[in-house]
Amino acid sequence: MLLSKIKVVGHSMEPTLKQNKIVIVSSIPYLFKKPTIGDIVVLKRQKYIIKRITAIKKEQVFVIGDNKKESTDSRNFGWIKKDSILGKVIHIG
Repeated sequence: MLLSKIKVVGHSMEPTLKQNKIVIVSSIPYLFKKPTIGDIVVLKRQKYIIKRITAIKKEQVFVIGDNKKESTDSRNFGWIKKDSILGKVIHIG
């Protein structure tokens, strides 16, 4: 995912990302540096999901939605392998 537009579906990242917003996602930043805490990333599970990295250990990340009451995230499905990250949100439209 060198550069892609993704539409936000759901409320799990509110207030940062509102439903129906378009975000630009890129894998390019992670060619030069590792993911860091605070990055908003896109992952592929059964569908694309957008979450914020809140913890990192070795080759895994823990991701949580900003709207914790409305988010299905690592608190439900556990740690995610870093190579499951498709890209970093680099622009919020």
